[in-house]
Amino acid sequence: MMNCWGRLVRSLGLCAVVFLLGLSLTAQAQSRASLSERAEKGKEIFQDYCYLCHDRASERVKALGPSLNGLFKRQTLIVGKPVNEANVAEVIKTGPTPGMPAFRHALSDQEIGDVIEFLKTK
Repeated sequence: MMNCWGRLVRSLGLCAVVFLLGLSLTAQAQSRASLSERAEKGKEIFQDYCYLCHDRASERVKALGPSLNGLFKRQTLIVGKPVNEANVAEVIKTGPTPGMPAFRHALSDQEIGDVIEFLKTK
């Protein structure tokens, strides 16, 4: 009788793990599917150019710049200007703070726009 209960508990535990794993994979797929094509391109550019300084989740290296999560929910940028597409593009192009390089020669206006589209999703 006890052996039967043990198998039942293990089976239920395995079912719970499979269920939770399925939920996790579904959430990841929905997250990927919810990004527009421009935001996907922007995400790739962000990972190539911005991630190292602005990634707060990394345990590899301390972030050098501010977190950009929720950027478009904020009132102002670190430079004191209101958060909008034009001002974010200006910051990316000119690198107005010490330590942040200007990307006006490294990224096209289209690529900067793609990064902005991605930042809107963070």
